[in-house]
Amino acid sequence: MIARFGRQGRAGRPSPTEAEREASRYTVVLVSPEAAEALGDDRGEVGLHLFRDDDWDHQPAHLDDAAKMIEEACGEPIILTEHHSDLTCWTAHVREDA
Repeated sequence: MIARFGRQGRAGRPSPTEAEREASRYTVVLVSPEAAEALGDDRGEVGLHLFRDDDWDHQPAHLDDAAKMIEEACGEPIILTEHHSDLTCWTAHVREDA
């Protein structure tokens, strides 16, 4: 983490590739029934939601489906990194061994 957020910033790191930029635009969010209610979703749409930037893009049935959609969009194999806050979500990153 120190290397990422140190004062040298991005100067020592290469610019992201087009695939890396595209993958970083995606977030998969797990919406629980309670979260759907809190979000004001009167339709009660729960489950996985795929967002590109801040726009809803798709409702994949499984994380594997979400990963395949993101891989098709960026043209590279990706990994999903899980995060927990008030909602569980995953961010996409190009696999380093790709």
